[in-house]
Amino acid sequence: MNAFEQLESNVRYYCRRWPVVFATSHGSTIFDEDSKAYLDFFAGAGVLSYGHNNPELVEVALSHLRSGKLLHSLDTFTVEKREFLHTFEELILKPRHMDMVVQTVGPTGATAVEAALQLAQRVTGNRAVLGFEGGYHGMSYRAASVSASLAGRETVAHIGDFVALPFVKEMTSDDLDLLDRTLRAGFEGEKFGAILIEATQGEGGARAFDPDYLSALRLKATELGLMVIADEVQAGVGRTGTFFSFEESGLDPDIVCLSKAISGLGLPMAINLIRRNLDTWNSGEFTGTFRGNNLAFATSTKMLQTYWSDSLFEQDTKHKGTLVLDALHAIANTYESLDFSVNGNGLLCGLDVKDTELADQVTRAAFERQLIVETCGAGDKVVKLLPPLTTTDEELRQGLQLLSDAFAEVCVASVA
Repeated sequence: MNAFEQLESNVRYYCRRWPVVFATSHGSTIFDEDSKAYLDFFAGAGVLSYGHNNPELVEVALSHLRSGKLLHSLDTFTVEKREFLHTFEELILKPRHMDMVVQTVGPTGATAVEAALQLAQRVTGNRAVLGFEGGYHGMSYRAASVSASLAGRETVAHIGDFVALPFVKEMTSDDLDLLDRTLRAGFEGEKFGAILIEATQGEGGARAFDPDYLSALRLKATELGLMVIADEVQAGVGRTGTFFSFEESGLDPDIVCLSKAISGLGLPMAINLIRRNLDTWNSGEFTGTFRGNNLAFATSTKMLQTYWSDSLFEQDTKHKGTLVLDALHAIANTYESLDFSVNGNGLLCGLDVKDTELADQVTRAAFERQLIVETCGAGDKVVKLLPPLTTTDEELRQGLQLLSDAFAEVCVASVA
C-alpha cells in the first residue's frame, strides 16, 4: 500500500472503505491481487450497470482498438457517432415519442449538468435554479453549487441563486403550495430559469419522488416558463427498470443529462438530450476536448442493441428490484425496534437505518463477508445497493444473504 499512501492525495475515499488492491473483474465479481473474490453491489457508483468486462461489449472495444479506427474526434463526424445516434433514436427516443437532439458534452455527468444549466439560462434569460434536498449533480463548481447534498462542505460554494425544496415521497397539498409559492417568489426578485431534479435520487438516499409530484412540477414549470432538467446520470440507462427513471411519471423534461452507464462498459461518456425546439446553442458555444470518445460510442451502440431492442431487460430489472426490496423489508422487519425504512426503485435500493455509525458498521461487516456496498443519504445513514443490472438472481440472493448476515452481526449488539 506504500505507493498509495505516499503518492496519492488525501482526498481518496473508497479505498479507505475497501482497503484491498483490486486486480481483475467480470460480471458482478471483483478479485483482489490475491485472487479473493468480492460480490459487487456498488458497480462503480452505477457506471458498471452492465457488469464488469461485459464480454459482448469488450469484444466490440477490442475490435475497435485493433482496427485503426478513431479513438478521439472532438465533435467531428465519425462512423461510430453516426451509428450511436441512429441506434439511440430508433431504440430509445422514437419508442418514447421524445423529439430531442443529442449534445455530446464530454466525459462526466457534472459536465452534462453544467451544459444543461447554461442552456437553460440562455433560453429563459434567468440563472436561478430550483433543486431539491438530497440532490447531487457533480463536483464541478456550478454543479456542486446546485447540489443540496453537498451543503456545508468547506470546498463547495453554494452561490446565492439556488433554492432547495424538500424531497417528496408522497405528495400532499402542502407540497404543491410550497412549490407554487417558491417558484412565483423566485430568488431575491430573480426568476427561476430551471428546475433540476433526479426523479430517483442516488446519493440522496436511493429514493424515488412521487410520480404525481413530478407531473405537477412539469405543469407548473410550463405555466411559469421554466425549463425542467432531469439529472439521470445515476438513475438512468435502465437502473430503475425503465431506461429513464422518470418514464412512469409526467415529468417530460426539456433536458435529460446522461452519463455513468451510457457507454455500457464503464468508459467516460456523457450526453444531454435537448427538446428540439429549445436547442438554441450557437455553433461552438459549448465545447470540450473529450466529447468524441468513439470507443464509448461503439460500446454504447452495442449495449443499446443488446439490452434495449425489446422489453425483456426492463422486465428482468424490475423483477430483480422486487427481490432486493423484499429482502430489505425482511431485514427491516427483523429489527423492527430499530425503525429501519426501505427505499428504492428497480435496482437502486437502500435501507435507511437512521444512524451513521450503524450504517458504516454494516457496510464494513459486509465487506468482511466479501460483499461491496456503500452508504448514502443525509449523514450517510442509508445502506445502498447498486448491483450491476446483469447480476443473476442467484448472485442477488447470495449477496442479500451476506447483507442479512452483516446486519445480524451489527444489530444484535444494537438491540441488546
